[in-house]
Parts: sequence; structure tokens; C-alpha cells
Amino acid sequence: MPAKAPKTARHLEVERKFDVVETTVSPSFEGIAAVARVETSPTQELDAVYFDTASQDLARNGITLRRRTGGQDAGWHLKLPAGADARTEVHAPIDASDDAEPVPTELLDVVLAIVRDRPVEPVARITTRRESQVLYDSEGAALAEFSNDHVTAWSAANGSEEQRWREWELEVLDTDSDEKRTAGHELLDRLSNRLLDAGASPAGHGSKLSRVLDSADATTQTAATQPPADPV
Repeated sequence: MPAKAPKTARHLEVERKFDVVETTVSPSFEGIAAVARVETSPTQELDAVYFDTASQDLARNGITLRRRTGGQDAGWHLKLPAGADARTEVHAPIDASDDAEPVPTELLDVVLAIVRDRPVEPVARITTRRESQVLYDSEGAALAEFSNDHVTAWSAANGSEEQRWREWELEVLDTDSDEKRTAGHELLDRLSNRLLDAGASPAGHGSKLSRVLDSADATTQTAATQPPADPV
């Protein structure tokens, strides 16, 4: 009997990323009118393998496909562009006991017009130690999440060569309606200003994966332009 297909779920993800150095001090959110209290979440250890075609068809269209373990939303994630600061995330459960499980057909069907019959394979692995704070309003509703991420990454192109960096993420948590999305973007602007004041800068890449792939491409191009070794 064939295995039962995993059920998928969709939601709109509205977030911004920021580049910071190791010495940058995380900001305080005191004094922001909409924020009544801030709670620190337990540190999470996230481990994600990213998939794409050999010619990076998904990445070239701003799409990411990953299998992530750890954290509260472990699973398969397909992220599609959905406007400024927004992506539609399609989620499917994982078999935690099978690291080699294939990409769910339901997710591949969503991007079939892009990948066609080309196989998708692992292109990068990214691990993240995430320290998060959840921001609540006066009625106890979660408004946004601030994440301080310490990232370690490897690309298939660079093999065992390791990349490390630190970044911040701000995500609005309630985007169920147009009204809430508008309010969320306004809150995102106010929170972003607080992060910029703390020394952050807008991220130079739209995702962790794009940073890894761009770095791998740059390394490959540099190697290709090096003059041949002097045989003498």
C-alpha cells in the first residue's frame, strides 16, 4: 500500500533580515507603544538542508526549499516570493527518522513549471543557533519575533569549507487579514528602526541560502581567474 501523502499548510511570512557583527549588542524594545512585554524563548538549534537543481533554478527565482530539524516548526519548507518583505511558506511534515527522505511530491508540484524534469538535490547545509524574543501587546497577543542567529553554513560547491556569520531577523506574527498585514508592516518599520539604531544594517542577501550560494559562486569565479602555477 503506498505511503499516505503528507498534508501541506500555507501561511504568509513577513520578515526582515539584518547584518550585524559579533560585537553588536541586541536591542531593547522598551518604549515602543505597541509592545507591552517581551519574553525570551529557549535557545534553538536548527539544522537545515537546502535543495535545488544543478543550475539553481529555484534560487534564481527567489525560491527556497529546505528540510529542517530542530525548533518548533521542523519540517519541509518551500518559500515563494509574495511581495515586499513577504514570502508564502508551504509546510509539510518530515520523517525525523529518515535523513534521506525524498522531497514531498506536493512541494515539487508547486514549482514544477520551474524545475520541470530536472532533479533537485542538496545544495547547502545551514545550522543556526537561534536566540529569540517574542513581543506581545497589552492583551497578550504575540505581535512579532526578534531572532539573534549565529549561523554556520556549507555549500555543495565548496565541500567542507565553512562559512560563519551572525544576523538578526524580525518577523511579524499575525498576518491573517489585510488590516493586520498593514499594521504588521507599520510595526516592522518601527522595530527595524530600533535595530538600525543598535548598529545593524539591512541584510545584503534575501536569505541565508542566497548568501551561501553567492559566496560559493564568488569562490569558484576567483579560482577560475587565477593564473596557472609557474611550472618552474
